[in-house]
Amino acid sequence: MNTEEQEKNSQIDALIERIKVQSPTPDDHHSAENSFSRLMGRLTTNDHSAEIFLRRIRQYRIGLVAATAALLLAIGSLLYTTVSETEPSFIVASNNTGNVQHIPLPDGTVIKLNNRSRLIYPDNFSGSQREVFLDGEAYFDVAHDKRHPFIVRAGALKIEVLGTKFTVNANSMFPQITATLLEGSIDVSNEKDHLLMRPNQQLTYNSENGEMLLTDLSDAEREIRWTENVWVLSDTPLLDICQRLERQFNVKFIIMNDALIHKSFTGEFETNESLESILETMKISTPFKYERNGKNIIMR
Repeated sequence: MNTEEQEKNSQIDALIERIKVQSPTPDDHHSAENSFSRLMGRLTTNDHSAEIFLRRIRQYRIGLVAATAALLLAIGSLLYTTVSETEPSFIVASNNTGNVQHIPLPDGTVIKLNNRSRLIYPDNFSGSQREVFLDGEAYFDVAHDKRHPFIVRAGALKIEVLGTKFTVNANSMFPQITATLLEGSIDVSNEKDHLLMRPNQQLTYNSENGEMLLTDLSDAEREIRWTENVWVLSDTPLLDICQRLERQFNVKFIIMNDALIHKSFTGEFETNESLESILETMKISTPFKYERNGKNIIMR
């Protein structure tokens, strides 16, 4: 074991020593002890996972509290994390139901969490601000409180509001983050840039080059149709569609026809539709062939 591996293991061991996990009525297979055993086995054998985990530890401002939550995200169920008696308890809501999950917060804020998304929030807000962490997509209807700003941490972005309605899509597996504002105003910033959004505007942030792009929308309500379990495509590139379908159906797309790569699609789907139904509908506007080989979807 080299010095770098020893340092990683030491950091992981130190973190686990400070973690106390409580899971609501778990069975033996999903107990906290077995979940940690499986997770640590993955971290040991998968260096990429360990790097992501350690990068999360350094990234989150609240240190071990958020790092603990980031670690628990991989367990795939609702867990309650207590770091110490002096720190608030953090709830990790992981939605893998296939439908939109409604999460009421203690301040009166209501969040709609999309499928394959995770939210970290305290069981009770305290201090000068209300802060949550998002990995995935969520709609926020924030209770107004001018003395306690509401902050969403999404990757490298800090989104601050006093009380408004907006959506954020920030999947840690992809470099692009989008935020769409429906009412009020929101303040978006990272380490270098800062801007104020108005209603019916959408922010696109590229975490690879740090570029922020602000565009006006003619119909921002379309961006929240997913809260009604409707997936809206509006001139959406095929590559973006494939990424979404890969996450939703746990498959891998292999595009063998270069002419398809730059194609875009418009339409609406129910989120509970099958993969085959979605692909057959897409074929109506742009004919293509596909075949399934295990978890691989080959498009020609």
